[in-house]
Amino acid sequence: MKLSAEILILALMILSNGRVLTIRKPHMDPLTMLAPISFLLASLSLFSFSADVFILAIFLLSILVLLSNFHALIRYSSHLVIDRYSPLMKVWAWFTNTLCLLLLGTILFFSPVNISERKMEAVSTKSLYSGSFSKGFAPSERFETSTGFITEFTRPEGPEDLNTIIILLGDKRGDTESYRPYLLSLAEKGFTVVSGDFYSKDLKWIHSFEDSKTFRRMGLVLRSLINNQKFKSQREFYTYNFSREIETMISLMNAKYGNDCQFFIITDEMSYTAAEDFKKVKPEVISGIFDLSTVPEYITPGYGFIQQTDPFLGKFLGVSRDKKLEAVNACVNATINAINGEALHDN
Repeated sequence: MKLSAEILILALMILSNGRVLTIRKPHMDPLTMLAPISFLLASLSLFSFSADVFILAIFLLSILVLLSNFHALIRYSSHLVIDRYSPLMKVWAWFTNTLCLLLLGTILFFSPVNISERKMEAVSTKSLYSGSFSKGFAPSERFETSTGFITEFTRPEGPEDLNTIIILLGDKRGDTESYRPYLLSLAEKGFTVVSGDFYSKDLKWIHSFEDSKTFRRMGLVLRSLINNQKFKSQREFYTYNFSREIETMISLMNAKYGNDCQFFIITDEMSYTAAEDFKKVKPEVISGIFDLSTVPEYITPGYGFIQQTDPFLGKFLGVSRDKKLEAVNACVNATINAINGEALHDN
Protein backbone atom coordinates (compact mmCIF):
# COMPACT_ATOMS: atom_id res chain seq x y z
CA MET A 1 0.00 0.00 0.00
CA LYS A 2 2.72 2.48 0.97
CA LEU A 3 4.85 1.65 -2.09
CA SER A 4 1.85 2.03 -4.40
CA ALA A 5 1.03 5.42 -2.87
CA GLU A 6 4.62 6.62 -3.34
CA ILE A 7 4.71 5.53 -6.98
CA LEU A 8 1.32 7.15 -7.69
CA ILE A 9 2.29 10.50 -6.17
CA LEU A 10 5.59 10.63 -8.03
CA ALA A 11 3.86 9.72 -11.31
CA LEU A 12 1.36 12.55 -10.82
CA MET A 13 4.16 15.04 -10.16
CA ILE A 14 6.04 13.87 -13.26
CA LEU A 15 2.90 14.33 -15.36
CA SER A 16 2.23 17.72 -13.79
CA ASN A 17 5.60 19.19 -14.68
CA GLY A 18 6.04 17.11 -17.83
CA ARG A 19 3.24 19.06 -19.48
CA VAL A 20 5.46 22.17 -19.42
CA LEU A 21 7.91 20.45 -21.75
CA THR A 22 5.34 19.21 -24.28
CA ILE A 23 3.14 22.25 -25.01
CA ARG A 24 2.45 22.58 -28.76
CA LYS A 25 -0.45 25.06 -29.10
CA PRO A 26 -2.52 27.44 -26.95
CA HIS A 27 -4.83 25.54 -24.62
CA MET A 28 -6.37 25.42 -21.19
CA ASP A 29 -4.07 23.81 -18.63
CA PRO A 30 -6.08 21.27 -16.57
CA LEU A 31 -2.99 19.13 -15.85
CA THR A 32 -1.79 21.86 -13.51
CA MET A 33 -4.38 20.52 -11.03
CA LEU A 34 -2.16 17.48 -10.60
CA ALA A 35 0.18 19.62 -8.47
CA PRO A 36 -2.29 20.28 -5.61
CA ILE A 37 -3.60 16.71 -5.93
CA SER A 38 -0.04 15.41 -5.52
CA PHE A 39 0.47 17.62 -2.47
CA LEU A 40 -2.80 16.43 -0.93
CA LEU A 41 -1.94 12.76 -1.47
CA ALA A 42 1.59 13.29 -0.13
CA SER A 43 0.16 14.94 2.99
CA LEU A 44 -2.31 12.10 3.53
CA SER A 45 0.46 9.52 3.05
CA LEU A 46 2.70 11.28 5.55
CA PHE A 47 0.05 11.00 8.25
CA SER A 48 -1.25 7.56 7.21
CA PHE A 49 2.08 5.72 7.29
CA SER A 50 5.06 5.88 9.60
CA ALA A 51 7.37 8.55 8.25
CA ASP A 52 10.62 7.55 6.60
CA VAL A 53 13.16 9.18 4.30
CA PHE A 54 11.13 8.45 1.18
CA ILE A 55 7.77 9.71 2.47
CA LEU A 56 9.39 12.92 3.75
CA ALA A 57 11.26 13.44 0.47
CA ILE A 58 8.05 13.00 -1.53
CA PHE A 59 6.21 15.43 0.75
CA LEU A 60 8.89 18.11 0.39
CA LEU A 61 9.07 17.56 -3.36
CA SER A 62 5.29 17.93 -3.64
CA ILE A 63 5.59 21.34 -1.95
CA LEU A 64 8.17 22.43 -4.54
CA VAL A 65 5.96 21.23 -7.40
CA LEU A 66 2.93 23.00 -5.92
CA LEU A 67 4.81 26.29 -5.51
CA SER A 68 6.22 26.09 -9.03
CA ASN A 69 2.68 25.72 -10.39
CA PHE A 70 1.18 28.51 -8.31
CA HIS A 71 0.81 30.98 -11.20
CA ALA A 72 -0.43 28.25 -13.55
CA LEU A 73 -3.12 27.36 -11.02
CA ILE A 74 -4.25 31.00 -10.86
CA ARG A 75 -4.40 31.21 -14.65
CA TYR A 76 -6.39 27.97 -14.87
CA SER A 77 -8.83 29.07 -12.17
CA SER A 78 -9.37 32.28 -14.19
CA HIS A 79 -10.05 30.22 -17.36
CA LEU A 80 -7.06 31.72 -19.17
CA VAL A 81 -5.45 30.01 -22.17
CA ILE A 82 -1.76 29.03 -22.00
CA ASP A 83 0.33 29.49 -25.15
CA ARG A 84 3.84 29.18 -23.70
CA TYR A 85 5.85 28.68 -20.53
CA SER A 86 8.80 30.79 -19.46
CA PRO A 87 12.36 29.42 -19.76
CA LEU A 88 12.61 29.48 -15.95
CA MET A 89 9.48 27.34 -15.67
CA LYS A 90 10.91 24.85 -18.16
CA VAL A 91 14.21 24.65 -16.27
CA TRP A 92 12.34 24.13 -13.01
CA ALA A 93 10.22 21.41 -14.64
CA TRP A 94 13.35 19.58 -15.80
CA PHE A 95 14.86 19.92 -12.32
CA THR A 96 11.84 18.65 -10.38
CA ASN A 97 11.17 15.82 -12.82
CA THR A 98 14.80 14.73 -12.54
CA LEU A 99 14.42 14.64 -8.75
CA CYS A 100 11.16 12.69 -9.09
CA LEU A 101 12.74 10.12 -11.40
CA LEU A 102 15.80 9.72 -9.17
CA LEU A 103 13.59 9.29 -6.11
CA LEU A 104 11.33 6.84 -7.93
CA GLY A 105 14.33 4.75 -8.98
CA THR A 106 15.70 4.73 -5.42
CA ILE A 107 12.31 3.74 -3.97
CA LEU A 108 11.98 0.85 -6.44
CA PHE A 109 15.55 -0.29 -5.77
CA PHE A 110 14.93 -0.39 -2.01
CA SER A 111 11.34 -1.60 -2.27
CA PRO A 112 10.12 -4.04 0.41
CA VAL A 113 9.95 -7.73 -0.38
CA ASN A 114 6.43 -8.55 -1.56
CA ILE A 115 4.79 -10.76 1.06
CA SER A 116 1.52 -12.14 -0.31
CA GLU A 117 -1.05 -13.05 2.32
CA ARG A 118 -2.84 -15.23 -0.23
CA LYS A 119 0.28 -17.25 -1.05
CA MET A 120 1.18 -17.58 2.62
CA GLU A 121 -2.37 -18.70 3.46
CA ALA A 122 -2.64 -16.13 6.22
CA VAL A 123 -4.68 -12.98 6.69
CA SER A 124 -4.36 -9.86 8.80
CA THR A 125 -7.22 -7.88 10.30
CA LYS A 126 -6.76 -4.45 11.87
CA SER A 127 -9.05 -3.17 14.63
CA LEU A 128 -9.12 0.49 15.65
CA TYR A 129 -9.44 1.64 19.25
CA SER A 130 -9.84 5.01 20.93
CA GLY A 131 -8.96 6.00 24.47
CA SER A 132 -5.90 6.01 26.68
CA PHE A 133 -3.99 3.80 29.10
CA SER A 134 -5.35 5.68 32.10
CA LYS A 135 -9.02 5.54 31.01
CA GLY A 136 -9.02 2.39 28.90
CA PHE A 137 -9.55 1.65 25.23
CA ALA A 138 -12.76 0.90 23.33
CA PRO A 139 -13.49 0.25 19.63
CA SER A 140 -13.40 3.50 17.70
CA GLU A 141 -16.68 5.05 16.68
CA ARG A 142 -17.16 6.70 13.30
CA PHE A 143 -15.19 9.95 12.98
CA GLU A 144 -13.46 9.26 16.32
CA THR A 145 -9.68 9.60 16.52
CA SER A 146 -8.02 6.20 16.89
CA THR A 147 -5.13 5.89 19.35
CA GLY A 148 -4.74 2.12 19.32
CA PHE A 149 -4.33 -0.27 16.40
CA ILE A 150 -4.56 -4.02 17.02
CA THR A 151 -3.64 -6.27 14.08
CA GLU A 152 -4.60 -9.93 14.25
CA PHE A 153 -2.94 -12.57 12.07
CA THR A 154 -4.68 -15.90 11.45
CA ARG A 155 -5.39 -18.43 8.75
CA PRO A 156 -8.24 -17.51 6.36
CA GLU A 157 -10.42 -20.29 7.80
CA GLY A 158 -9.63 -19.22 11.35
CA PRO A 159 -7.13 -20.38 13.99
CA GLU A 160 -6.74 -23.98 15.11
CA ASP A 161 -6.45 -23.06 18.78
CA LEU A 162 -7.82 -20.04 20.63
CA ASN A 163 -6.77 -21.21 24.08
CA THR A 164 -3.32 -19.71 23.59
CA ILE A 165 -2.87 -16.37 21.84
CA ILE A 166 0.54 -15.10 20.82
CA ILE A 167 1.19 -11.45 21.57
CA LEU A 168 4.02 -9.64 19.82
CA LEU A 169 5.56 -7.01 22.08
CA GLY A 170 7.97 -5.58 19.54
CA ASP A 171 10.67 -3.01 20.11
CA LYS A 172 9.48 0.51 19.33
CA ARG A 173 12.18 1.00 16.72
CA GLY A 174 9.79 -1.10 14.71
CA ASP A 175 6.02 -1.30 14.44
CA THR A 176 3.65 -4.06 13.39
CA GLU A 177 4.60 -3.58 9.74
CA SER A 178 8.25 -4.16 10.64
CA TYR A 179 7.39 -7.68 11.84
CA ARG A 180 4.69 -8.52 9.27
CA PRO A 181 6.54 -11.36 7.41
CA TYR A 182 7.24 -13.12 10.72
CA LEU A 183 3.69 -12.63 12.03
CA LEU A 184 2.15 -13.93 8.80
CA SER A 185 4.46 -16.95 8.89
CA LEU A 186 3.35 -17.80 12.43
CA ALA A 187 -0.29 -17.42 11.41
CA GLU A 188 0.33 -19.75 8.48
CA LYS A 189 1.39 -22.40 11.01
CA GLY A 190 -2.02 -22.16 12.66
CA PHE A 191 -1.36 -19.70 15.49
CA THR A 192 -3.42 -16.66 16.43
CA VAL A 193 -0.98 -13.74 16.64
CA VAL A 194 -1.81 -10.17 17.66
CA SER A 195 0.30 -7.04 17.61
CA GLY A 196 -0.59 -3.60 18.94
CA ASP A 197 0.53 -0.07 18.12
CA PHE A 198 -0.58 2.56 20.66
CA TYR A 199 -0.24 6.32 20.34
CA SER A 200 -2.26 7.75 23.23
CA LYS A 201 -1.08 10.98 24.84
CA ASP A 202 -0.47 9.36 28.23
CA LEU A 203 2.29 7.04 26.99
CA LYS A 204 5.39 8.97 25.95
CA TRP A 205 8.52 7.42 24.47
CA ILE A 206 10.35 10.54 23.24
CA HIS A 207 8.44 13.38 24.96
CA SER A 208 8.10 15.49 21.83
CA PHE A 209 5.99 15.71 18.68
CA GLU A 210 7.82 12.56 17.58
CA ASP A 211 5.55 10.51 19.86
CA SER A 212 2.91 10.79 17.14
CA LYS A 213 1.94 7.86 14.93
CA THR A 214 3.73 9.51 12.03
CA PHE A 215 7.15 10.17 13.56
CA ARG A 216 7.67 7.82 16.54
CA ARG A 217 9.39 4.95 14.76
CA MET A 218 11.63 7.27 12.77
CA GLY A 219 12.52 9.28 15.89
CA LEU A 220 13.53 6.20 17.90
CA VAL A 221 15.45 4.68 14.99
CA LEU A 222 17.47 7.87 14.54
CA ARG A 223 18.20 8.10 18.26
CA SER A 224 19.44 4.53 18.40
CA LEU A 225 21.63 5.01 15.31
CA ILE A 226 23.10 8.28 16.53
CA ASN A 227 23.76 7.24 20.15
CA ASN A 228 22.85 3.63 20.82
CA GLN A 229 24.44 3.64 24.27
CA LYS A 230 22.24 6.53 25.42
CA PHE A 231 19.22 4.86 23.85
CA LYS A 232 19.80 1.63 25.77
CA SER A 233 20.40 3.53 29.01
CA GLN A 234 16.66 4.30 29.06
CA ARG A 235 15.74 0.62 29.34
CA GLU A 236 14.02 1.06 32.72
CA PHE A 237 11.80 3.84 31.39
CA TYR A 238 10.89 1.79 28.30
CA THR A 239 10.10 -1.22 30.51
CA TYR A 240 7.40 0.77 32.30
CA ASN A 241 5.79 1.71 28.99
CA PHE A 242 5.92 -1.87 27.71
CA SER A 243 4.27 -3.08 30.93
CA ARG A 244 1.28 -0.84 30.33
CA GLU A 245 1.00 -2.11 26.76
CA ILE A 246 1.01 -5.75 27.93
CA GLU A 247 -1.81 -5.10 30.40
CA THR A 248 -3.85 -3.34 27.75
CA MET A 249 -3.29 -6.00 25.09
CA ILE A 250 -4.33 -8.80 27.45
CA SER A 251 -7.38 -6.85 28.60
CA LEU A 252 -8.51 -6.26 25.01
CA MET A 253 -7.94 -9.88 24.02
CA ASN A 254 -9.83 -11.13 27.09
CA ALA A 255 -12.73 -8.90 26.13
CA LYS A 256 -12.72 -10.44 22.66
CA TYR A 257 -11.96 -14.11 23.36
CA GLY A 258 -12.85 -14.58 27.02
CA ASN A 259 -10.93 -14.77 30.28
CA ASP A 260 -9.86 -18.40 29.84
CA CYS A 261 -7.19 -17.54 27.28
CA GLN A 262 -3.51 -17.90 27.99
CA PHE A 263 -0.91 -15.75 26.30
CA PHE A 264 2.52 -16.45 24.90
CA ILE A 265 4.54 -13.24 24.58
CA ILE A 266 7.15 -12.64 21.90
CA THR A 267 9.55 -9.81 22.70
CA ASP A 268 12.37 -8.07 20.88
CA GLU A 269 15.35 -6.79 22.86
CA MET A 270 14.05 -3.77 24.84
CA SER A 271 10.64 -5.28 25.59
CA TYR A 272 11.80 -8.54 27.22
CA THR A 273 12.15 -7.27 30.80
CA ALA A 274 8.57 -5.98 30.91
CA ALA A 275 7.21 -9.34 29.75
CA GLU A 276 9.36 -11.20 32.28
CA ASP A 277 8.17 -8.95 35.13
CA PHE A 278 4.53 -9.37 34.09
CA LYS A 279 4.88 -13.15 34.02
CA LYS A 280 6.15 -13.11 37.60
CA VAL A 281 3.06 -11.18 38.71
CA LYS A 282 0.53 -13.21 36.69
CA PRO A 283 2.09 -16.61 35.91
CA GLU A 284 -1.34 -18.15 35.40
CA VAL A 285 -1.96 -15.85 32.41
CA ILE A 286 1.40 -16.07 30.62
CA SER A 287 2.30 -19.52 29.29
CA GLY A 288 5.74 -18.44 28.10
CA ILE A 289 8.04 -15.75 26.74
CA PHE A 290 10.37 -15.83 23.79
CA ASP A 291 12.84 -13.09 22.85
CA LEU A 292 13.59 -12.79 19.13
CA SER A 293 17.00 -11.29 19.83
CA THR A 294 18.19 -14.71 21.07
CA VAL A 295 17.91 -16.19 17.56
CA PRO A 296 21.38 -16.06 15.89
CA GLU A 297 19.91 -15.55 12.41
CA TYR A 298 17.97 -12.50 13.59
CA ILE A 299 20.72 -9.93 13.11
CA THR A 300 18.62 -6.76 13.35
CA PRO A 301 17.29 -6.96 16.94
CA GLY A 302 15.05 -4.06 17.85
CA TYR A 303 14.34 -3.05 14.26
CA GLY A 304 12.17 -5.92 13.06
CA PHE A 305 12.63 -7.87 9.85
CA ILE A 306 13.94 -4.97 7.81
CA GLN A 307 15.56 -7.30 5.26
CA GLN A 308 12.01 -7.60 3.95
CA THR A 309 10.17 -4.51 5.21
CA ASP A 310 12.77 -1.72 5.04
CA PRO A 311 15.81 -2.55 2.86
CA PHE A 312 16.90 1.11 2.92
CA LEU A 313 17.37 1.03 6.71
CA GLY A 314 18.91 -2.41 6.29
CA LYS A 315 21.58 -0.83 4.08
CA PHE A 316 22.69 1.34 7.01
CA LEU A 317 22.72 -1.65 9.35
CA GLY A 318 24.70 -3.80 6.92
CA VAL A 319 22.00 -6.31 5.98
CA SER A 320 20.78 -7.12 2.48
CA ARG A 321 17.30 -7.49 1.04
CA ASP A 322 16.19 -11.08 1.62
CA LYS A 323 13.49 -12.63 -0.58
CA LYS A 324 14.04 -16.11 0.87
CA LEU A 325 12.91 -15.08 4.38
CA GLU A 326 15.84 -16.91 5.97
CA ALA A 327 15.80 -14.95 9.23
CA VAL A 328 11.99 -15.08 9.34
CA ASN A 329 11.93 -18.86 8.95
CA ALA A 330 14.64 -19.32 11.58
CA CYS A 331 12.71 -17.15 14.06
CA VAL A 332 9.44 -18.95 13.34
CA ASN A 333 11.05 -22.35 13.97
CA ALA A 334 12.69 -21.11 17.18
CA THR A 335 9.39 -19.60 18.34
CA ILE A 336 7.47 -22.84 17.74
CA ASN A 337 10.14 -24.75 19.66
CA ALA A 338 9.76 -22.31 22.55
CA ILE A 339 5.98 -22.64 22.51
CA ASN A 340 6.33 -26.42 22.59
CA GLY A 341 8.78 -26.18 25.48
CA GLU A 342 11.74 -27.43 23.44
CA ALA A 343 13.70 -24.20 23.88
CA LEU A 344 13.31 -21.65 26.62
CA HIS A 345 14.70 -18.16 26.90
CA ASP A 346 17.20 -17.96 29.71
CA ASN A 347 18.26 -14.47 30.61
